[in-house]
Amino acid sequence: MTTTEVSAQLGMLDRLMAVANATQDGDEILRQSLAIVCEAYGAELAAIYLIEEHASGATGLYLAAQHGIGHAIAGMQQIDRHGTFGQVCIDALKMLALPVSELRDDALAQSLAACDCEAVVGLPLLAHTEPVGCLILGVDAATLQERDHSFLRTMGRAIGLAIDNARLYQQMERRLRESQTLYDISRALSSTLDLDALLHQIVRLAVDTIGNADNGVLHLLDEETGELHPRALSFVGEVRPDRSGRSGMRIGEGVAGIALERGELMNVPDVSKDERFVRVGEMRHFASMVVVPLKMAERRLGTLSVDSKRPNAFTVSDEHLLTTLATQAAVALENARLVHDLQKSLLDLRQTQSQLIQSAKLSAIGQLIAGVAHELNNPLTAVMGYTQLVQTTPDLDRSIRRDMQKIYDQADRAAKIVQNLLTFAREYRAERQAVDVNEVLRRTLDLRLYQLQVENIIIETNFSSDSLITWADGNQLQQVFLNLINNAQDAMVAHRGGGYLRLVTEREGDRIRIDVIDDGPGLSSEARQHLFEPFFTTKEVGRGTGLGLSICFGIVSEHGGEIQVHSERQKGTTMTVFLPMAPQEQLQSLAVTDKELPCISPSAQQPSCRTLIVEDERDVAHLLQRLLLDQGYEVVLAANGQEALCVLGTDDHSFDLIISDIKMPGLGGCELYTHLEEIAPEMRRRMLFITGDTLSPSTSAFLQHRGLPHLDKPFTLMELTRAMEKLLNDDIVSASLINAGD
Repeated sequence: MTTTEVSAQLGMLDRLMAVANATQDGDEILRQSLAIVCEAYGAELAAIYLIEEHASGATGLYLAAQHGIGHAIAGMQQIDRHGTFGQVCIDALKMLALPVSELRDDALAQSLAACDCEAVVGLPLLAHTEPVGCLILGVDAATLQERDHSFLRTMGRAIGLAIDNARLYQQMERRLRESQTLYDISRALSSTLDLDALLHQIVRLAVDTIGNADNGVLHLLDEETGELHPRALSFVGEVRPDRSGRSGMRIGEGVAGIALERGELMNVPDVSKDERFVRVGEMRHFASMVVVPLKMAERRLGTLSVDSKRPNAFTVSDEHLLTTLATQAAVALENARLVHDLQKSLLDLRQTQSQLIQSAKLSAIGQLIAGVAHELNNPLTAVMGYTQLVQTTPDLDRSIRRDMQKIYDQADRAAKIVQNLLTFAREYRAERQAVDVNEVLRRTLDLRLYQLQVENIIIETNFSSDSLITWADGNQLQQVFLNLINNAQDAMVAHRGGGYLRLVTEREGDRIRIDVIDDGPGLSSEARQHLFEPFFTTKEVGRGTGLGLSICFGIVSEHGGEIQVHSERQKGTTMTVFLPMAPQEQLQSLAVTDKELPCISPSAQQPSCRTLIVEDERDVAHLLQRLLLDQGYEVVLAANGQEALCVLGTDDHSFDLIISDIKMPGLGGCELYTHLEEIAPEMRRRMLFITGDTLSPSTSAFLQHRGLPHLDKPFTLMELTRAMEKLLNDDIVSASLINAGD
């Protein structure tokens, strides 16, 4: 070899080293190295293939740089590792030089022949004895001498080292970028605990981090149904609500469902060739995708996926980076969920506390109502009783009789209001029976009538003339109707200080329809959608708890009915309740036989018929005394149970009848009855209780448990007379009186 040739070879090596030192861009190193080699040997065709591992795990020789290759070879992006030139990389120290005529690769032979190449050289590219690829060079056999083989091997090592250094540099740079990216991701994910904002941020970071990603989607798992709901999408501006029906995907179905079920990443290089891929919708198309499951310990949260319009878009490095992002995202999601659950629990606690306070207020109001009702019932009994007595006066002036009737009517109205308050405020066990819907609705309207009128609300009722009987708890139905009337009242008064309220009932087949119609402001579509949800209210803060209609919905549903709303803005609202008609066999329970008992005239009474009245209200006691004296009874008064026991202990004559109040200072009616069970058991069968305290659970339980006859104050004189006659005409009492007479 001449000095000139040696100098030329050293010059080429120097140029190759200069290229490696000038840049760390692998593509640029390959391009310039290939140009230097082609220039040195006058090659018209050259290519460099590098060993690469694809994300699928396959290892092959992929075209990295080319010079003068015809169209046929340009399309050959990969060569077989086990083929002619693939063996060069296996046997790293072997250089292959063949005449073109001996090539088995027809496409390569044609391209070389077209370039007037007589021989082809396969040169291994080495980095510290490890192959990184091979260089294929088409040359004129006359220009390639045996001495060039050693020099070509040296060039292969130089190019291989340059490639390896560039790769190491690029890996270092990529790791630095990934570390910075993961740091940025960590900061970004820890910057918010708002779930929607976090979902959107995770998808954005995934698309920005994975270089070839065009779009990303985050699905969350519905643990109850197994459905995967798409919550955040890079191509959609807002986070979607957590509702089913968006994608139809489930765990174990589709690429995302399978990835979540197995708990492992899935890289699909070509979705068109993968049977597991399920396309959702026709608006967006992509060629490849990577899906990674979101898991926290063993708990499955959902999936994070990125996709690309290009096939084979995602590398092993992309997989590692997306997996790391998914791990951090899962922790952030779990933290956000815990915070969200905690906030919801705190909100529920506040609402529960508010409800408990409200419940305590209602309980206190109920106790207050009970006390007020008891205090009102006594004077109302006296007023109603004395007006009736005055009306029985012979030759009473007609104008005075009319005035007495007005007094009685107003007292009776007050008594009904008190009774409605007691019925509504009472704590009771829900009991179903045949109930007249019209009667319950009338009673409810009476409870609100005055307030509706003073707030300028015109009321129209159109109740069906048919018997509308349903099997229900009347008090619960009253609660439903009261809520609906109150809501209509509040809406109309807030809208324009008054309005028009219609209550309509009718029978529709085997159902009862009740309409509560107002001409208020109406409801928005959003309000109609959430109207029956707990804690939803259209009222201003402090005016509503958002529980009224949800309770109504529950009550009506439990009774086998339904409640509907029809409303238009500025046109009012119609609340419709449907209840089932009571079956025929249940209707028979309403057929109560009410036989008139004959009035007992004074002459018909036995001379020994004596009555003990135990009543602490003097006006009520004197009213009863006067009524019984007028009917020929012998009457003894006692102010409480203790006085009654004294009378019974000192009186030589037994009493045919004891009329007793229940709540009295000292010894009450219940205690008096208990004493009689011990000292005079026959007398307890002759007791008639009168009380204004039926709201009390103890009073109600006492009367119902023993099945004792009683009258609720205020009562009419006719009701009292009938109750006394029924008790006196009882077979047992009659037998007892006969035996006593004997």
